[in-house]
Amino acid sequence: MTDLTLSPMDQPLPAAPRSYWGWVGVRLFRPLLVRLCTAYLVLLVLLALFVPLLANGRPYTCIIPAVAGRAAQREYPLFRDLNSEDWILLVVAAGLAAQGISILAAHRLPRRQRMVRQRMSLMLLTAVVLVISSLIAVLHHNRLDATNYHRLARHGIITQAIFPPVPWGYAEMEPLGKNLINQLPSRRHWLGTDGDGRDELSRLLWGARIAMGVGFVSQIIALALGIIVGALTGYFGGVFDIIGMRLVEIVEAVPLLYLILIFVAIYGRHILDIMVIIGVTGWTGYARLLRAEFLRIRNLDYVLAARGAGMPLWRVLFKHMLPNGVTPVLVSAGFGLAGAVTIEASLSYLGVGVQPPTASWGAMLNAAGNPATVFRWWQALGPGLLIFLTVLAFNLIAESLRDAIDPTTMGRS
Repeated sequence: MTDLTLSPMDQPLPAAPRSYWGWVGVRLFRPLLVRLCTAYLVLLVLLALFVPLLANGRPYTCIIPAVAGRAAQREYPLFRDLNSEDWILLVVAAGLAAQGISILAAHRLPRRQRMVRQRMSLMLLTAVVLVISSLIAVLHHNRLDATNYHRLARHGIITQAIFPPVPWGYAEMEPLGKNLINQLPSRRHWLGTDGDGRDELSRLLWGARIAMGVGFVSQIIALALGIIVGALTGYFGGVFDIIGMRLVEIVEAVPLLYLILIFVAIYGRHILDIMVIIGVTGWTGYARLLRAEFLRIRNLDYVLAARGAGMPLWRVLFKHMLPNGVTPVLVSAGFGLAGAVTIEASLSYLGVGVQPPTASWGAMLNAAGNPATVFRWWQALGPGLLIFLTVLAFNLIAESLRDAIDPTTMGRS
């Protein structure tokens, strides 16, 4: 009888053990609802990046007939009229895609070599994106194109026009007519029109850029400030800690709504100002959490060893201590993203958010019941549902992350 027993040399190699964050990732995305929420938020982010190519009143391309001896020529109005913000976001999207491809291409390499390659590609792509974005911001000049390409296409002035899937811009109005204002959903306008004859679906899609932009930019600012203040106060303690915590209390005492109202009254309604204000007033919770973690771990053996080895302060703080103390901050950041989306929608609903005609879910909700004697359900359904789903998705992911990093349940995975 043939011996089928494998020799030690033929035994399969044991799988590499998962790291802590590997286990956290597995536990985080195990629930189906969390995977659905993640897919929904990824879709919103992609929509925020590429919405000019999906909802726009300008065609991708069209042919201008021969006029006064000039030969017919093909033009690309949509790409020609993209503003600096659109181009910068497209460059950022290209950088993210390139980094994702780099990660996939290196996944079979040894772990150390893979980490080095990913770090180098991230640094290179970040530098390239920053340089190109800076050049666009300095050299690109925005165009104001008020041409009604739909009318030109209907009258045959332009031919072979290819419009985006939603062929309306967020500020593009129909010719004001009684039957085109506050219109119910139809084949021409799938979600109807508002009081100015603008397409509701287009404004709904463009509103995702405002919601995601306010959420992520404000929380990046808040995280940066909170991590710096929390790390320094928790590491040094003493007088530094007392001064840092008094600063936290001062910032927490400033009412956010009144601060935004003051800035709006002085400088006007600019979305960047709202992002910055939410960020510089929302870092205190992160600072408190990180301070508590640093106070706990600053005297542990690995920290004392790093200090004894003569490592620079920044390396001790952000290379050794931060990865072991940042987990509660990440959980809080998930809830902070939901809060930032809610704050922006509330401000726009009250009329102190984005500057019209910029599309915002909060402003669309306000228009659905304005005047107060009329309520148009088709105008409120879309933005209300998206605000609810976005806040719910952020909260569910944050709760799942909190459960995933809980050490009391890690062994039961």
